[in-house]
Amino acid sequence: MKSVGGVSASIISYWISKKNLIGLSKLRKITTVFGAFGFSLCMMGILLAGCDAIINILCFALSLFSSGIALSGIMISGVDMAPAFAGSLMGVASTVAGTSVFLIPVITGLVTTHETLSEWRIVFWINLVVVGSSGFVYVLFGSAEVQPWNYPDGEHSVDIAAEERKKADKSFNQPIEMSEKL
Repeated sequence: MKSVGGVSASIISYWISKKNLIGLSKLRKITTVFGAFGFSLCMMGILLAGCDAIINILCFALSLFSSGIALSGIMISGVDMAPAFAGSLMGVASTVAGTSVFLIPVITGLVTTHETLSEWRIVFWINLVVVGSSGFVYVLFGSAEVQPWNYPDGEHSVDIAAEERKKADKSFNQPIEMSEKL
């Protein structure tokens, strides 16, 4: 489901950006709202569903779909903000995000010592708050504008970067001519 959400959101985002319907920063924030807050709403659905298996499975599936939508928002911002340092930015972001790989099982184990429904609700509240607050912070402070520190030597301006991106978009769908026969 995450792949379906991610691919769907990226196709729609690409179409919206090609048509210049809204600015790139607003587009990234909108997809982040759908991704982060959609995930949080699904966690709320799990909290309210109790032991209803059908609603829980539906909410889990929709939460994965929503987290895929976030890939077209908050996850791509490093490439938008600083194309020259996108790899480094994604490395730092992935390292910070990767801490959840070992923290979540530890926290879950500490909270769910008796594995009761009320203990599991605490785990889902933690999920809801962490993802929802990170989406909220991005909506307040996030940007898709190329930052001046992307050009440490001052050799390019932000306007030139935008022009280069437009040229790349135009040449993306052009056929490639081969000068030599293989």
